[in-house]
Amino acid sequence: MDRRQPNIRYSLPTLMISFKSLTRQTEIGANCYLLKIGNKRILIDAGMHPKEEGKKSLPDFSSIYEHDIDAAILSHAHLDHSGSMPVVQRHYPEMPVMMTEATSALSQALLHNSVNVMNSKRNELGLDEYPFFTHREIHKISKRWYHRRPEKKFELDNDGEIECTFYDAGHVLGAIGALIGYKGKKIFYTGDVHFEDQSIIKGADFPTKDIDVLILECTRGSSPRDPEYTRKSEAEKLAQSIEQCLENDGSVMIPLFAMGKTQETITMLYDLQKAKKLRRLSFLIGGLSIKMTKIYDRFSSSVRRNHLGMKLMREKGLLSTPNSRGEIPQISKGNVYTLSSGMMTEKTLSNRLARHFVTNPRNLIASVGYADPESPLARVLEAERGQSVKIDSNHDPVKKECSVESFDFSGHAPRHALLEYVEQTKPRKIILVHGDKTSIEWMKDSIEKRLPEAEVHIPKPQQEIEL
Repeated sequence: MDRRQPNIRYSLPTLMISFKSLTRQTEIGANCYLLKIGNKRILIDAGMHPKEEGKKSLPDFSSIYEHDIDAAILSHAHLDHSGSMPVVQRHYPEMPVMMTEATSALSQALLHNSVNVMNSKRNELGLDEYPFFTHREIHKISKRWYHRRPEKKFELDNDGEIECTFYDAGHVLGAIGALIGYKGKKIFYTGDVHFEDQSIIKGADFPTKDIDVLILECTRGSSPRDPEYTRKSEAEKLAQSIEQCLENDGSVMIPLFAMGKTQETITMLYDLQKAKKLRRLSFLIGGLSIKMTKIYDRFSSSVRRNHLGMKLMREKGLLSTPNSRGEIPQISKGNVYTLSSGMMTEKTLSNRLARHFVTNPRNLIASVGYADPESPLARVLEAERGQSVKIDSNHDPVKKECSVESFDFSGHAPRHALLEYVEQTKPRKIILVHGDKTSIEWMKDSIEKRLPEAEVHIPKPQQEIEL
C-alpha cells in the first residue's frame, strides 16, 4: 500500500491590496479613493465638486457604507479634497482622520465657509438637502482629526500592520503626499504636488525609492509649458505689467483663491518690491482671504517654507482690508486689489468689483491661476476689447475696456516634472487620478513610452484595481 501523500500544492494567501476611485467620473472634482489593504480599509481624501450642486457634488459613497473604514487620510485643505469629509464622518464617527496641523486649521475654516455657502444656495436654488453638515458638526468631527508631521512614520490601524509617512507636497500650506506600507509593499499617493519652490511654500520633498504603486495626480497633463519658462521671469513680467498700468494712472485687480494663491501672490509681489522690480504699494484683500492669511501667519515658522517668521497681516503697509465685511472697495487709481474668488465667481468680492473695473481702459486684470472655461474670469479673458461680457447673471453685460493678461503661477507640477518623478521612482503600477480625460490619457501614453514595463491604469468610477 502506497502511504505517500498525494502531491498537493498549497498556496499562501495573497496580500490583497486594491484601489477604488469614488469620484463620479474621470475629472478634477470630488476626489476620494479607497484602499483595501488585507482586511483593512483606508479612505484617502473626501472632496466636493466645485461645479456640481446637491448630491452630485459628493463622491459616490454607496459602495463603502456597508463596511467599516479603519482610517482616513486628508492630503490637504482644498474643498475638492476635504469638502465631504464631514459627510463621511457622520457615518463613521469613530474613524480617525490623519492630516498635518496646518491642513486641520485651514480645512476647518474652509468647511465653516462651505456651510455658509450651502445655506445661501439652499435659499437661492431651493435645494433642501443643503447644508450637508452644520457648524456644530465640524467642531465635533475635528476631535477625531489627528495631526502628523512630515517624515515621521505612524500607524494607520490599531494592529500596527499598516504604516504611513507624510511628505511635503509643495502645493499649499500643509499639503502632503502619503507613503503607505504593508508587509513590504509600498504605495505612494502624491495628492496635489508641485516640485518647484513657490513664494512661501517650498517644492515637494518626495521619496523616490522602493515605491511599488504610485497614485499620481495629472492636473496639468494636457498643458505643455514653454521650455524657456522660469518662475522668476514670469514674476518679473507681472511686475512690468503692473508698473505700466500704474504709470498710466490705472488700477490692478488680481483675482485670487482665498487659500494658497492669495498668500503666494502677495509674497511674490513683496519679493518683487524688495528686489526693486516693483514700486512700494499695498494690496487690498478681503473676506475669506483675511482668515486664510491669518492661518498662514500662524504657521509662519514652519520649517519648510520661505520667509520664515514673516507674518503677512503684520507687514506695515503691505496689506489693507475693506472696512466692513463684504464691502466693495472704492476703485482708485494706483491701487492693487487682490481679491477672492480666483475665478471671479458670482457673489464674491472680485466679481462685484470686476463689473465696475473692466469698463476703465486704464485698468489691468492679471490672471495668475486656473480659470474654468465657464467662469466669469474666463469670459473676461476671452472677450475682445470693446465687447460686452456677462460677469454677473443678475446684472446686464458690461463693456470690456480694460487690459487682461494671464500669468503661469500654478500650484501644480507641470507634466514634464510629473514624468521625471515617475522615471525616478519606476513603480511597477501607476494609477492616474485628478485630471480631465485629455490630461490623464496624455500622461498614460507618455508613461507607457518611457516605462513600458509598468502597468498604467486610468480608474473608472467604482472600479476595483488590484495592486
